[in-house]
Amino acid sequence: MGQGPSNVARKVSKSVSSLFSSSQEIEHESAVGRFSVTPYVFKRSGSMYFDEDGDLAHEFYIEAMDSKGYTLARSTENLTPQGDIELSHPRFNVDFPTVICRAPYT
Repeated sequence: MGQGPSNVARKVSKSVSSLFSSSQEIEHESAVGRFSVTPYVFKRSGSMYFDEDGDLAHEFYIEAMDSKGYTLARSTENLTPQGDIELSHPRFNVDFPTVICRAPYT
């Protein structure tokens, strides 16, 4: 048997409607059964590229000889995607169904 989630993870994984109810059935429901993955994101896809020299940038340009002289042309050859980047601190997944701010009661 695996280890159960912590109290913090259990509170975070509850839906908004279950936070305000006092039903014992909801209280004993396993958070692992509701969410099989964590609501946090620890990595993101990089948007930059490496060239053959190892330089990292969003876009690369080369000088091309034109009839008027030299112009810059965007290079799309020999570029490698950056890959996954570790985030400095975990963030919520955009599909996580919860309210993050607390509205005043009226």
